[in-house]
Amino acid sequence: MESKLTRVPEGKGVLEVPVQGLEWIRLYVATLEKGERLSLGEKERELGCLLTTGKIEVNGKYVLGPRREIFNSKPWGIYVPPGKSVDIKVLEDSELVFATAKSEPDDADVVVISPEEIDRRVVGVHNWKRYVTQVIDNKVGARHIIMGETVNPPGNWSSYPPHKHDKHNPPYEWKMEEVYLYRLNPPGGFGLQRIYTEEGDVDVVYPVTNNTVLPITRGYHPVVAAPAYSLYYLWVLGGEDPVNIPRDDTRHAWVKWTEQIVKEL
Repeated sequence: MESKLTRVPEGKGVLEVPVQGLEWIRLYVATLEKGERLSLGEKERELGCLLTTGKIEVNGKYVLGPRREIFNSKPWGIYVPPGKSVDIKVLEDSELVFATAKSEPDDADVVVISPEEIDRRVVGVHNWKRYVTQVIDNKVGARHIIMGETVNPPGNWSSYPPHKHDKHNPPYEWKMEEVYLYRLNPPGGFGLQRIYTEEGDVDVVYPVTNNTVLPITRGYHPVVAAPAYSLYYLWVLGGEDPVNIPRDDTRHAWVKWTEQIVKEL
């Protein structure tokens, strides 16, 4: 089935993003005003949450933020296992993006992740250099969800060489579905997202703009930012055994072999 590009619903409060075709993941955007309170957690689903902008207090003792922008900073994160919950007090007007994945109840604890605990990695070189921050994964106890952020500088590619994760073939590839939420700086910009399959039955290019969302259930999925516009996307992976080791398209994998040479030029 071909993926469908959708938009983040407009409005304040907690809004579910209407993403089709995903088995594991549900995605939400919460736009909250100072003084509001919010409880997050579900009985049979684990939850990962990133603070995209603003400042909040969690469970009366953890202060997350302030975060002023998403293109040059690392997020704060919250992991909530199934059967647990967190109480959030909004200290400044804030936006939270959170995702849930079906999971089994266990005795894991809520984990709050600060920017100091995570790396913002430089991946690739030249015009396929990008900045990747993985926040929610098995290191914090997550069992079926991985969550992070990627920023492409203007004109640059990511998920490149093109990779996929639609077949379970450890240790070479883990099957996972994914969803991207895109933001642009300046917000009037655009990027292009290609999805194509190894079998050749899907080959589609999507014009991604600010606040659009795309599910990825099959295929290779490289993405590029238009010149003069930085492209951010928040990504969520979900599956039975989520490990972030995708399989590169063998026709383009040689690009990785050149990276050390390009760095030395």
